[in-house]
Amino acid sequence: MADQFRDQINTARRAGYTDDELVGFLKDKDPRVTQALTAGYQPAEILQHLAPSLSTGEEFMRKAGVAVRGATEALAPVAAGAGMLMGGPVGAGVGALAGGLAVPLADAATMAYNKMFGGTARTPSSAISSMLPGPRAETPVERVLQSSAGALTGTAGSVQAGRGLAEMAKIPVQVGQAPTVAPRIAAMGQEASRLPMAQMITAPVATAVGQTTTELTDNPLAGLAAGVATGAMAGVRPTKRGAVPTAEELLAQSKTNYDILDKSGFQLDNTLFKQHMASLPAKLRSEIGYVESVNPKVAGVFKELLSDAPKDVAEITALRKIIGGAAGSADKSERMAAMKLLDEFDTYVLNAPPSAIISGDAKAMQAWKAARADYAKVKKSELIEDIASRAEISQSGKEASIAQGLSALAKNNKKMRFFTPDEQEAIREAAKGGTLQNLTRIIGKFSPMTPAAAIFTAVNPYGAYTAAAGMAAKELATAQRMQQINALSSRMRLGQVPAVLESAGANVPVFYSRSAQNMLGPNQQNQNALAP
Repeated sequence: MADQFRDQINTARRAGYTDDELVGFLKDKDPRVTQALTAGYQPAEILQHLAPSLSTGEEFMRKAGVAVRGATEALAPVAAGAGMLMGGPVGAGVGALAGGLAVPLADAATMAYNKMFGGTARTPSSAISSMLPGPRAETPVERVLQSSAGALTGTAGSVQAGRGLAEMAKIPVQVGQAPTVAPRIAAMGQEASRLPMAQMITAPVATAVGQTTTELTDNPLAGLAAGVATGAMAGVRPTKRGAVPTAEELLAQSKTNYDILDKSGFQLDNTLFKQHMASLPAKLRSEIGYVESVNPKVAGVFKELLSDAPKDVAEITALRKIIGGAAGSADKSERMAAMKLLDEFDTYVLNAPPSAIISGDAKAMQAWKAARADYAKVKKSELIEDIASRAEISQSGKEASIAQGLSALAKNNKKMRFFTPDEQEAIREAAKGGTLQNLTRIIGKFSPMTPAAAIFTAVNPYGAYTAAAGMAAKELATAQRMQQINALSSRMRLGQVPAVLESAGANVPVFYSRSAQNMLGPNQQNQNALAP
């Protein structure tokens, strides 16, 4: 009797009643309390004598009992389901999966019924809990502990049942016999047991987050949302795409094909080549103001281009390197003229008509086409990556510089001719930016580095928070731009959009459903929030 009385007092304490309230209630029921008060004892002293607080060891055992209750509550329907269906191991596995899902769904249906029709029907999990021995969760911490323990063991039971079905599906059968496990049942088992360790780690964490939210907000729907969101986020992974060759790999492939060309004696018609290159100085003068005396490096390149040296593979490769050297000049005018010349050179080489090729067999022609294709991929990739490289030293900010670079490329009709129609559209879309991209860019203007943000921070009490949001948005906008650049560069090197092998949300369904299943049970711990 004394132990029962002590349990009742401690339960009342955990429910939030003060010592004064408890003594006030007990003094009319127990004369010893009245006598102690008359003798001058304080309520805390009286209760400590009648019902001592739990020791550290007793408190530990109580918490362990609460965790065991949560585990038992979760495993009970799994075990019951495994024993209810006939059909040997396969039936037991299906029953275990069904049992683990049936109780949470029945709880949700019962709570929805009570909410809509003002009913007081008892949830199945509550009925199961009432039949189990041991301490019950009475505080927010204990409810989090109980629900988390239940999520862990319930998930483990379902994963084990699913694994059993998946393993049985692998058992070979003789020709003409039906498979041991039906394909749909096998698929269900594979899904239930997918990523087992991740499921069993995420389940208690997501449930703890959900139950804690329920306790703090007194709203089980908010707890359900928080738990499911945590589980779903745990399932998000970086998108897996098909392999994309690097620029070095493409150049190596191109070199291999150029070696084939070289051995076949491949050459461009030098007369036609020189005629085209001889027309470029006047074109560069009219377009960007090229002057031979002002741009001596480019003038030297033209002498090499107009030489009588045979335009075989070795010479073409050497000429491009010479032009590239001039394009790296520290002089802005020289650099601009050389880059323009490099574009003209690449355009001619990549689009040389068959009439401009004077020697080379059929195998060489195929190698030439492959080399040009790889060379074009590298060139297009360079055009994209150069935008990011220039942004690194830009004074206007990395994100703004990338946006300007993409926009300038999209408006440059000559450079855009290097790209296929689909690639051109992708560049234009990246230049415009999406809704989120533009929103983060606008918010980023309130970062402390801008005059507007400095004034706003000084005169507004919430300016510091706005400035912090601006900094975060600026970083996010920059990261999004870099993702665009990387995606475009990969697309150019591959020649198409990289195939998605596994989407970012491929693992989300199993985590989402598991989190929802685990959170339906804990919600009934606080179902008064659902009561009308």
